Amino acid sequence: MVQSANLSVYLSNPRVSLKEKLLKICLAVKSDIPTCDRVSIWLFSADYSEMTSLMCIDEEGTKSKGEVLFAKDYGDYFEHITNQEILVASDARVNEISKCFNVGYFDVHNIHSMLDVTFLKDNSSPLGLVCCERTGTKTEWQENDVEVLKSISTKASLFISNNVFDTYFTEN
Repeated sequence: MVQSANLSVYLSNPRVSLKEKLLKICLAVKSDIPTCDRVSIWLFSADYSEMTSLMCIDEEGTKSKGEVLFAKDYGDYFEHITNQEILVASDARVNEISKCFNVGYFDVHNIHSMLDVTFLKDNSSPLGLVCCERTGTKTEWQENDVEVLKSISTKASLFISNNVFDTYFTEN
């Protein structure tokens, strides 16, 4: 847990921009889960009909944001992730929950494994998720990977709940 150790302190620093904080969360995941090479932070719409990428760092270090995924296209996934805390899909292309992404997402980004953890607004309803992915080849996610992602998601949860939702929806 090299990067995530000081994450809470970094996220509480008022002099650090929103973009830098989101980037730090993604870099902490990439650093602390070695088989993860693509990380993104997603925010659900208020009615859970879509989710929007707030920050993504891919396997080449390229940053992006703004990708939108719709529940009407990926119903199995949305149903699962909004009702469960986590999705572990080491073979994401055949996993019953995640295989809905085979066309339009996995094929576009060359994703083979997915590990997702939701974060909550006011400790009650899902606000978004941190998505950890493996491109090019599959990986077997380990229990430690799950625990690390849960820890990072928990640290990021308060910051995202208190800052990102209002900021994101007033800026866009």
